[in-house]
Amino acid sequence: MSAWVYGRNGQATIIHDNDCFRSSHGHVVAWINGNSVYSLTGLHVGWYDDGVLYDSGNNVIGFLRDCTGSLPSQPGIGGTPGTPGFGGRPGRPGFDGVPGRPGRGDWSSKSLSNYFKEE
Repeated sequence: MSAWVYGRNGQATIIHDNDCFRSSHGHVVAWINGNSVYSLTGLHVGWYDDGVLYDSGNNVIGFLRDCTGSLPSQPGIGGTPGTPGFGGRPGRPGFDGVPGRPGRGDWSSKSLSNYFKEE
C-alpha cells in the first residue's frame, strides 16, 4: 500500500511504497532497508521510523499523514494529489554500511522535493 509523504510545509511530495520511495511521477527514487534509506546507487541517505523520514543528519525531512513518530512541529497538511501509475522497479543495489546515527534534530534545511534525485 502506498501513501504520500509530506514535507515541512505540509505539501504531498513523494510516495512511500512498501520498501521504497517514489517521486510524484511514480519512479523509484530511494530504497528502504530496515530503518535505513538508501539512494538508487546504494548510498546511505537517511532513516525512516514510525512514518517519519530523516535526512543524513537525522533531521526530519518528511512524514506520513498518520505517522506515529515525533515531529518538531505539526504543519498543516495540504490536499492529496491522485496517485500516479507506478513503473517497474530498478534492481536493488548493494547497500553501504549504516553510519552512526546522530541525535534527533529539528526540521531539515534540505527540501524533500530535491532530496532524492531521479537517476
